[in-house]
This record gives sequence, C-alpha cells and structure tokens, in this order.
Amino acid sequence: MNQEQEASSPGIVVLSSCLQLLHMNRRARALLLQLDGTAQGGAEQAVAAHLHRHCQEIIETLLERLGSKNWEQFHQFGTIGDGTRSILLKGFGIPDRRGLSHSRIVLLLSPHAPEPMSGMRKMAPEAGILEAESPRAVGMQNRFLFL
Repeated sequence: MNQEQEASSPGIVVLSSCLQLLHMNRRARALLLQLDGTAQGGAEQAVAAHLHRHCQEIIETLLERLGSKNWEQFHQFGTIGDGTRSILLKGFGIPDRRGLSHSRIVLLLSPHAPEPMSGMRKMAPEAGILEAESPRAVGMQNRFLFL
C-alpha cells in the first residue's frame, strides 16, 4: 500500500473485552501518536488513555446484549481529541455466544476536522435556544448515539 492510500484508509484497532490490544495497524498507530505526540513505544498507552471511555461504553452494551441473548454486532460513534486534532471513532461490539471474554471490540479511526453543523444557526441570545433551519439538523444531534 502506498503512502497516499495508507493516509486515506482508516486505522484499525482490535481489542479483547478486557481491553487487551490484539491488533493495531500502522494507520491507527500513526493517528493515535499524532493526537498527543507520544513516542513510538507508547502506542499501547495511547490506546488505553484515548480509547478507554469509548471502549467501556461498548463493553456495557456488550454485557446488556449478552444478558438478553442478542448476538448481533452493533456500532457506536464518538470522537477523541481536542478542537485542532481529533479522531472519529466507529466502534463495533462483536458479542460471542460463549460470553464476554470471547467478545471483541473493533475500532475504525479516521481523522476528523470538526465543523459547525450545516443547517444550524447560532444561539439566539434572547431566546436561549438553538434554532434549526431543517428537520435534518435536529436529527444530526443524535448522530453519535447507538445505530
């Protein structure tokens, strides 16, 4: 894969349910290292620090699904980072009938440049509420919930 293809492909991280790093491709490592400038040897610490909260939410959902015998995979969206450097996360929970210890978490990481939502106007100071120009703008508020 050439550098241009690698730069446009997502980073991939695979974790066990106890958050043990099972696989991380070069793109994911580069994105996480850019996020905080960690040295190359700190990739596992970068995973733990940056992805922990998002993974904990996936594990909670895995537990709920395993408890109700729902074996379908699911995904959640989130972001990590600050206003200048951020990463869009698409986390997949993959339940296993054998239990949580056999279930997996797969994360796709992509660079994310936060932009104001199109269709949204600034807050009206006198009203104290946001006004939407379109019904789609209202639906965008729930974009990072379970899908």
